[in-house]
Amino acid sequence: MIRSWMKTGAAEVLSRTGLDKVVGSFAASSGVPVVIGYHRVVEDFAASAANSIPSMLVSRQMLERHLDWIGHRFRFVSLDEVGARLEGSDSTVDPIAAITFDDGYRDFYDHAFPLLKQKGVPAAVFVVTDLVNTTGVQLHDKLYLLLARRVAARSSRPGDLAGLLQGLGISLPGIVAKAPYQAMRALLEALPQESLRRVAAALESEAPISEDTFKPFYSLTWEMLDRVQRAGMTIGSHTKTHVILTNESGPRVVDEVRGSKEEIERRLAMGVRHFAYPSGQFNTASVKAVAKAGYRFGYTVCSHRDGRHPQLTVPRTLLWENSCRDFRGAFSGPILNCQVHRAFDVVSGCRQPHRMSQECGNAQ
Repeated sequence: MIRSWMKTGAAEVLSRTGLDKVVGSFAASSGVPVVIGYHRVVEDFAASAANSIPSMLVSRQMLERHLDWIGHRFRFVSLDEVGARLEGSDSTVDPIAAITFDDGYRDFYDHAFPLLKQKGVPAAVFVVTDLVNTTGVQLHDKLYLLLARRVAARSSRPGDLAGLLQGLGISLPGIVAKAPYQAMRALLEALPQESLRRVAAALESEAPISEDTFKPFYSLTWEMLDRVQRAGMTIGSHTKTHVILTNESGPRVVDEVRGSKEEIERRLAMGVRHFAYPSGQFNTASVKAVAKAGYRFGYTVCSHRDGRHPQLTVPRTLLWENSCRDFRGAFSGPILNCQVHRAFDVVSGCRQPHRMSQECGNAQ
């Protein structure tokens, strides 16, 4: 509560004095247009948060509040227009903002797409191509569900997750004391996807989850994506299977970034220029792979950029249901203002372990 109260007060002072832009400029790259990112859009946040990662959810009502606030201060544009501004072919100086959605969840089509069309707001959807048209779910969603249910059931001793991992030949010091979300993040950030799938399979063998539980996590279909594209929205790539590129081998990275681009282009008869790094994590090798695959623009989740490929490491601000609430739990324009201008990044710093190699010495 104290932290929330302090954040509310700081946001109100910064916004009222205009210092939000000044402070944010120390953390953010100057001249970069505002790009906002979301994940799932749901009808009822509280109900969905009971079985989902809360920080990946925004209700339709809260999304509308965000869009209305941003729309009064920025001109909504497509990612292609953001690219034109970044490359210098658009010399206008008015404030612009682009809206993006990661992972390609089907609830985008149900809840966000109608709202965006109603308001005339262009947006982009970054899809995980191997999940399109399937009943498969994102590995991070499955891991979180399995870990959360394990804790809720209290059927295990505190140290048994570490024991389960050791049985798979995996050692992660400190995993014992972590809550479900923190444990899921620790696993994602440390292990290649093949190991993550083994962990999920071991957890599921202990307590299987019914198929109905996974339905809210289904991805879009190609037919839905075709309609979204025809409505003027941008379809971008988010890899084939949502691998964390910094954890994978070179050939796997190349296959993930190139294969997803080719599949979208084949299915939708369109060129793909935009790529979003899963979890925002990138390094020299992954940026080079994205460049070689033919993408023009790549998007992360923080201010850190690759100096050799700045257009392939464009920062975004990720928002969710509670990211712009004050200490009373109400929507706060000043907090959203500070989020958009990245004023809080000065305190929090860059949260992503980019592991850039020395050959990218001019990373920004």
